[in-house]
Amino acid sequence: MAIKTTPLTDTQIKALKANSKDKKYFDGGGLFLLVKSSGAKLWRFKYKKPISNKETLLSFGKYPEVSLQQARKQREEARELIKQGIDPQEHKAEQEQLKQEAICNTFYSMAERQ
Repeated sequence: MAIKTTPLTDTQIKALKANSKDKKYFDGGGLFLLVKSSGAKLWRFKYKKPISNKETLLSFGKYPEVSLQQARKQREEARELIKQGIDPQEHKAEQEQLKQEAICNTFYSMAERQ
């Protein structure tokens, strides 16, 4: 039986302090906040890869740069990709590569290649 977790609140997150060990605070649906011993607060999403069925982690960024609402939105987007049989980590890497190609495909860079 699955353990029922209470969703995190912004007030709770702001009050979290660093301990001597890293600690995870779960929000539900695979999303959790990792509070490092250094004091850094990192959003992580734990999921199973659609093809290999192996557990893996996807990082969403650092709190407060990525808010609780943004992290939840990214979690839902990742869960939709998983439902479609797409690995969110690979999808994210493909999107970054397309973005880099778009930046590099300027008229000047094409002229340089010729």
